Amino acid sequence: MTTMPVILLDEQRRIVLSERPVPAPGSGQVLVDVDLCGICGSDLHSPDLPQVYLGGFVLGHEASGVVREVGADVEGWAVGQRVAVNPNGNVCGVCAYCLSGRFNFCHQATMKTALGLQADGALAPVMVAASSTLRALPDAMGRVEAAWVEPTATALRAVLLAGDLAGATVLVSGGGPIGQLVCRIAAHLGAGRVVLVEPTPERRGFAPASRVDVALTPAEAQTRLTHADDPLRADIAIECSGNASATTLALTALRPGGVLVVVGSGVGATLDPLVILLNEITVRGSFTYVDEFEQAIDLLTSKAIRVDDLTTAVVPLSEALAAFESLRAAQTMKILIEPHHSS
Repeated sequence: MTTMPVILLDEQRRIVLSERPVPAPGSGQVLVDVDLCGICGSDLHSPDLPQVYLGGFVLGHEASGVVREVGADVEGWAVGQRVAVNPNGNVCGVCAYCLSGRFNFCHQATMKTALGLQADGALAPVMVAASSTLRALPDAMGRVEAAWVEPTATALRAVLLAGDLAGATVLVSGGGPIGQLVCRIAAHLGAGRVVLVEPTPERRGFAPASRVDVALTPAEAQTRLTHADDPLRADIAIECSGNASATTLALTALRPGGVLVVVGSGVGATLDPLVILLNEITVRGSFTYVDEFEQAIDLLTSKAIRVDDLTTAVVPLSEALAAFESLRAAQTMKILIEPHHSS
């Protein structure tokens, strides 16, 4: 096989099924046989995000697989090892952010070489990755769970940035995969009450499994927020939808002294500085992950966080474009692509 099928964001910023030469690992790199790769919301919106997705690259950054070939100058990895791939893990190691342990701000890792964003990703049978991006997976870890490591790490960082959750009321806006994971992690870490705000009934339907105490539409939440003493009022709000109005709602739901964590982009949101000032609200952004990747592996291996029920389907690469459309219409929760399976 000299070429392979791939899902590409092409130079015209279209998501297409295409062909690429089968790559070989260079120095410091490995070739990974991709087992499963999830489609992320950012993949769906990649044609509209030129500042992040450069175009002309294979999409896919939620990957698990097996080491197929090891390039020169690679130590600690062997053919046949199961791995998850940290798409933002190719850090330079010498910038101020790397030296201070804030690897998620390394410009090389997040804006130049991120797999599936600026470099070829995992919506393909094989992918080349820097050895520094690999994370070993234990034998006890399930196959589906392995494909959820990256989004779980994203959700985990957002929850941890909120601070102590013990007994707190946590409002989560957006019930997609990240929002459902945030609900589950918050409950696991001791939140006293978890409130989910999500417009679609299908995604609100996951509330019991996600250990949600109250699931509301945005309109229902807005009505309840007209009462200052309503128990919906939150100590912590975590915005996962990327919707401007949801971000505003999350801010207004907070009690004085509350914490707002934004993990969805919330493009166009206007946060009222007077609300932030008078209520001494702490606003934090949550961008990718640092050591949460390793913690996510532990949580998923032990099944402390369940993800099998959030996995709508596992489909071959030939059905990936249809999967994109299904996800864009919010008809499914999460679809995993199995590049080595043929329809």
